Amino acid sequence: MRRNAHIIQISGFRGIALAIFVVSCLAAGFIGFPALVAMYVWNFAAGYLAIPTISLFQGFMLWAIIAITGFIINDRKKYLVAFSPKSQLNEEEMRQIMERVRLQSRAQIINSMIMKDINSVEKEEKSKDEENV
Repeated sequence: MRRNAHIIQISGFRGIALAIFVVSCLAAGFIGFPALVAMYVWNFAAGYLAIPTISLFQGFMLWAIIAITGFIINDRKKYLVAFSPKSQLNEEEMRQIMERVRLQSRAQIINSMIMKDINSVEKEEKSKDEENV
């Protein structure tokens, strides 16, 4: 079982009603309203261009196309669609990375030494305080 698991507990009719309200507000805010805006923008443009108007369902489909396209294009962690292979690092970039790794490892060693010294000094101070009491 996972530690720090987040559990949502819904109890009674009031909890069910609140859950339905929250889900419907999220759907209206993130699905319904943008679909309505997409429909109105399309129909406004249709007044000036020679294109047909669309319904709310078609506005929802237009919003879904826009949202999915934006998700595919703007995903920073992992590329869903790649247009070119990733380039490998050149020698200079590899040297810079290795130097950073060396510096970080040295800094970690120095930090651990400092922390050991601080802990030993604190222990000595506590022992002196206990002797004085």
